[in-house]
Amino acid sequence: MFKFVLFIAVAFCFSAFAQSYFVLENGVTLTVDYNGYVYDFGHYTPVTRVTVKGGQYLVEDTNVLVTVDERGGLFRKYEMLPKQVIGKGLNYFVGDNGVLYLVDNLGFVNLIQDDPKIKTAKKFGGNYFITDSDEIFTTTLTGQHLAVLVEGLKPSDILIYGGNYFMTNRGTLYTVSNDGRIFDRKQDRVGIIVKKGGNYFVDSMGVIYTIAQDGALKVPALPVSLRVQSMAKLGSNYFLDNAGKLFTVDKEGNVFERWIDYDLKTTKIISL
Repeated sequence: MFKFVLFIAVAFCFSAFAQSYFVLENGVTLTVDYNGYVYDFGHYTPVTRVTVKGGQYLVEDTNVLVTVDERGGLFRKYEMLPKQVIGKGLNYFVGDNGVLYLVDNLGFVNLIQDDPKIKTAKKFGGNYFITDSDEIFTTTLTGQHLAVLVEGLKPSDILIYGGNYFMTNRGTLYTVSNDGRIFDRKQDRVGIIVKKGGNYFVDSMGVIYTIAQDGALKVPALPVSLRVQSMAKLGSNYFLDNAGKLFTVDKEGNVFERWIDYDLKTTKIISL
């Protein structure tokens, strides 16, 4: 009864949509929404068949694309997929056929086949990628891709590729919003990134930073049980520590500890 009531509550709450998932070794698949809540809707994923892992999608075998929608539902789409994925991010992947596959917040897939620059994509972040001609393209929550120019930024200087952020070889941090805008954070004194998640990272000083959906950089208040040195499995908007404790990061950059009736030390597949 609890699971059913929970589903109805989420189905009519449009501000909460699933951003990610993780899969236990027995195939149980859990989703995490933008508000940092975790759901068990009875989804099952055959772990041994997963060939590609993204932020809000995965590929089973060679012809099944599984996407996560804003209500936490998983949908299996049987369609033509590329023989090989040459690059991927949180909500997109690029095939060796030169097609960009974009997953929106409703779980629909938008195929971009008429942009020749996609074929030259060479470096990939969570919601952005770089082409051979040093152009930056960002991907949005609604399944769009945008060419973005940032004054003073040379894409060839990008050294660390994260989820919705990146860092240059001079240590300058940039964040990327859900609508595809890029912001420089030169005014923020951030150490070198040493642990990377989707909308968060840890720097060389052991500080956890989070990035809100509007691109804002934050140093959030942390749960008392969280130990940075114990962070073990880093996902799109969540992470697990060595003891299997689960922490999520919501759309505003807040960090929460979450509890669920599974042994999360058995987590096999992380979304990122």
